[in-house]
Amino acid sequence: MALSLVAARCDDVFSSGGVATATPLFTSITAGDLQALERGESVLVALDGDYPVVFELDGRRGALDFGRIDIATPEAGLVPLQVWLEALVSARGLGFAELSGGRFRLANDRAAASLGIAVSGQSGPQRCDAGQIIDIDGVVAVLFPADASCRAF
Repeated sequence: MALSLVAARCDDVFSSGGVATATPLFTSITAGDLQALERGESVLVALDGDYPVVFELDGRRGALDFGRIDIATPEAGLVPLQVWLEALVSARGLGFAELSGGRFRLANDRAAASLGIAVSGQSGPQRCDAGQIIDIDGVVAVLFPADASCRAF
């Protein structure tokens, strides 16, 4: 019963336009997280919901195995991340090795994806190096430079 009440309150927030001020859910996925999965298990990067979520994929301490990750997007539905990334790789001239050994974010909200990232002309301390922001299949992808020293939230 309590879960139903919480869900009803979330619907009220979404319908009244409160999502723009909501604190996004943030999670990080590393090579260690993927290696800890049982055989046949995978991680789901669910970006097809209304609440702002951000997944930061970090392969700087070990290459990410994209075969162990699925992604759900508003436009493409549920697909293996490796298949979804093929469109990003071909559109941006990137290589899978560059992505699997680097760091990037996937989000369902542009403002949430940009949290903590330096913006040109921004004054004051900057926590992260600027990244390239790309919209694809209703998902916001943030690609960080190879030498980025950004810390997670």
